[in-house]
Amino acid sequence: MSTELLEEYYVGPVKVNVLKKFNQCYYNVEEPRLSMLEEKAKEKVLSELYYTKVENLEEEVVKRLQSSKLSDESIEKILYYIKKTLLYGEITTLMLDPKVEEIEYKGYTYPITIIHRDYSECVRLYTNIVIQSDEDAIKTIEKLASKSNKSINIAKPYLEFSLPEGHRVAATISREISLPGSTFDIRKFPLKPFSIVEIMRYKMVNSLIASYLWLLLEYKPFLIILGATGSGKTTLLNALLNLINPNFKILTIEDTPEINIRSQNWVRFISRSTLSGNFDITMMDLARLSLRYRPDYLVVGEVRGKEIEALVHASASGHGSLTTFHGSRPTDAVTRITDLLASDLAKLFLQTIWAFIVVGNVKENNKTRRSVLSIYEVSSKSSKITFKKVVAWSYDKSEFSPSTVEDLIKKSILLKKLKEAYNVNVKMELDRRVKFLEGLEKSGVSSFEEVSQKILEFYGLGDNLEMASM
Repeated sequence: MSTELLEEYYVGPVKVNVLKKFNQCYYNVEEPRLSMLEEKAKEKVLSELYYTKVENLEEEVVKRLQSSKLSDESIEKILYYIKKTLLYGEITTLMLDPKVEEIEYKGYTYPITIIHRDYSECVRLYTNIVIQSDEDAIKTIEKLASKSNKSINIAKPYLEFSLPEGHRVAATISREISLPGSTFDIRKFPLKPFSIVEIMRYKMVNSLIASYLWLLLEYKPFLIILGATGSGKTTLLNALLNLINPNFKILTIEDTPEINIRSQNWVRFISRSTLSGNFDITMMDLARLSLRYRPDYLVVGEVRGKEIEALVHASASGHGSLTTFHGSRPTDAVTRITDLLASDLAKLFLQTIWAFIVVGNVKENNKTRRSVLSIYEVSSKSSKITFKKVVAWSYDKSEFSPSTVEDLIKKSILLKKLKEAYNVNVKMELDRRVKFLEGLEKSGVSSFEEVSQKILEFYGLGDNLEMASM
C-alpha cells in the first residue's frame, strides 16, 4: 500500500507533512537548512543572548538581526533555530504548531507521538522526531521545567507544572519510576480560546443548546460539566463564561491556568505548590478566600476535593457556580461529590445544583469530534434527587434533540421555573439568542475577540471593554 499525503503545511519555516499508510498516520517534520552566513548570524545572536535576560525572545532576535542584510526568510529560519536551542529542543515544531494538542514521549529511541486537532480519526500520529538518549530527554525536561522555575531530580523523579504559555507538563526522569527511562506528556493550551460560535461550527453544540445555557447563565445557576480527560470540558466552560453579562464579576480558581475570559470584572486565583510543602496554597484555601470577594459567579476549573464546598455555599447564597468534574453520568457524579461533603452540605448541594452537562467524543464519518452528549436538569424533594434529560445527541439521526425552541420549553423544568419566578418570556429570550448566534455564524463572526465584542454589544455596553465595567 502506498503512502498517502493527507496534508502539507508550514509551521514558520518548517514544512510538516501529514501522511497515512496502513491506517496509521504520521507527522513528518522537515527543517530548513541554514547557509553559512545564516549559521554565523545564529551563533552570534546566541552568544549575545546566553548572558542576557530577555522578556520577548522573538522581538529581541529580530531586533538584533535587522541591522544585517539578511532577508525576512533568513531571519525566520534563524529565529526558529534559536528557539530550538534556547526553548524547546527537538520538540520545537510540535510546540509551535497550533494544530498539535498533545505531545507524548514514552522513552528514548521511540518516536514522539502527538494528538492532532484535524486528525482525530487517526487517534495519534507518529512523528519522525526521536530523542536518541535518556540524557537528551532529561535536558529537554529540565529546559521546560526551568521556564516555570521548577526543578526535577532523582530524589523526586516526577513533576507536574505549567509553562508560561499555559501548556500543562507531566514528566518523569531516569529509570526510578518509569522504564526504559524518562517520559513526558504535554497538553497544549490553545493560545486563543474557542468562542461559542466556533464550538457551534465544530458541532459541539448548536444554536439552541447554546442559547438555552446562555439564558440559564442570566440567573446565576449551579452547573457542572461532566466528561473524561480531553472531552472538551474546559473548552465548553470557557465558551460559556464568555457569554456572561460583562458587568458581572467572575472569580475563577484553578491549579493550572486554562480559563481565559475577556472581561474587566474577572478575578483569577491560581493555587501554589512549593518544594517543601510548607507554603502551599491549595484550591481549598482559595475557595474559602473567594467568597470574601462577593463574586457574581464562582468558577472552579476542575473539582477534585473539598473545594466543592465553596461552590455549594456560593450557590446557596445566590451566586452562580460553575465547574467541571471527571465523570460520564450524573448519578455517579452526585455519589462522588456527596461523599466529599458533610451530610448537611450534601443536602444543600442536592438542593442547589441546577444541571449536569455531559460532554464526550462522537464518531461521525469516520472522524471523532467533541460534543455535548446530554444535559440533565436536576430536581430535589425530601433529599431525593431526580434527573430529567432535556437535551440529547442522537447517534442515529446525527443531530441534537429537541430541535425547536417550543419542544425545549415543553421538556425543561428549569425554563418553567424561570418563567414562574422571574416572569421571563423564555420563548422570546431563547428566540432572541438563537437569532443572535446564528447571525454571527452566518456573517462569519467567529473568533474569540470578535464574538466577545458582539456580546458586549448584545448587552448594550458599547464598543470597548472598559465600558463593561462602568
